[in-house]
Amino acid sequence: MASCFSINATALPQHHHGKVNYRSNKKCLGSVRNLVKTTGVASVVSAPQESLQKGNWVKLICGASFEDVVDIRNLSLVYTLAGVDCIDCAADASVVNAVNEGIEAAREIVYLRKPWVMISVNDDEDLHFRKAEFDPEECPLDCSRPCETICPASAISLHQHQSTTEFSHGTETLNLLKGGVINERCYGCGRCSPVCPYDKIRMALYTRDAAVTAELLKRKDVDAIEIHTSGRQTAPFEGLWDDLRNSTGYLKLVAVSLPYAGDSTISSMNTMYAMMEPHLPCLNLWQLDGRPMSGDIGRGATRESIAFAARLAAVEDKPRGFFQLAGGTNAHTVEGLKKKGLFQTTLVAENSKDNRSMPPSTASSHALIGGIAYGGYARKIVGRVLSSMQSQHGLARIEDYPEHLLEALANALDLVGTVKCYDPCT
Repeated sequence: MASCFSINATALPQHHHGKVNYRSNKKCLGSVRNLVKTTGVASVVSAPQESLQKGNWVKLICGASFEDVVDIRNLSLVYTLAGVDCIDCAADASVVNAVNEGIEAAREIVYLRKPWVMISVNDDEDLHFRKAEFDPEECPLDCSRPCETICPASAISLHQHQSTTEFSHGTETLNLLKGGVINERCYGCGRCSPVCPYDKIRMALYTRDAAVTAELLKRKDVDAIEIHTSGRQTAPFEGLWDDLRNSTGYLKLVAVSLPYAGDSTISSMNTMYAMMEPHLPCLNLWQLDGRPMSGDIGRGATRESIAFAARLAAVEDKPRGFFQLAGGTNAHTVEGLKKKGLFQTTLVAENSKDNRSMPPSTASSHALIGGIAYGGYARKIVGRVLSSMQSQHGLARIEDYPEHLLEALANALDLVGTVKCYDPCT
């Protein structure tokens, strides 16, 4: 796999280069503050736990394998201003630092309560924990490079390079392709592999180290963990939980993410809850992962996540905890949930462990979905702005270019608002 560089978020330029209209920037930041205020972003005052209880919880998924700290910092800033309740990121110290830096930068612009910071880990092989890899020197020069075109994260970059090689009869100059996968940007969606005309790309799976994860959970700026599991076998989950349970006392939320695995899904969820419950000092949440890493594809991608919710709603013996949709979620998800009567808006999760502090439910018992997690789609709509900014100014803090921040925030508010039901007081 081609080597790649990494950049610390703290290494971003602290000042503009060249002539800058600071008066204009100050005015634009004022527009950002005004947009947050007039939109009625509830997170100015409400805590993440309240959003779970009301049923309008929103999580930003940075990506369990996405480690571009510059983008992650800026994404965290934008979506903190938009009022998300949680930001989910890779279980890596530098990534956690980038998320928290973005959150604090947002709070310097508008005073908001902090969203919870969540790290994602896996108990076994999982689509979210993999990277594409290939040797670019094995690629033919005349390849049309469909992998570059299809990659939603712009994580593949190829260019021609001349190389001089010595042979017994002399030297020869060869044209080769260089570059390859930008490791920190690849989040393992797998779209590049099937389009490669020469079958050169493979997906390398990995598992997060449990001991490293346990230490991360003890940080004061990590609030939650999400365990990705297949739901088909509970033994790997039990092993990982045994490794982590002594660190869960530092947390506000433990989430389990799993796909629909047929008729055994509910019994597996109940088995996993029974494993967690004796050492579960906080809230718990189930992430229903319909169609992983596909929300940016289009309207149809969200159908599987809604179908998962519908199956769960029809079952009486559900595990305790809150329920959240992910996998294929996008701007059409809430609309689809409402059509099925599954979006609970102000409904409290009656079977939550911490229901002593919750008022009784007044909505349909089938309206169990209390939150939405947005990943690829959320990154796409803001990522377009980040890409435009970087093409003009290079690596930069988005608050240093408030006109880009304003555009990115408007896009984020449109998405988050589908769940939060923002009511602009203009």
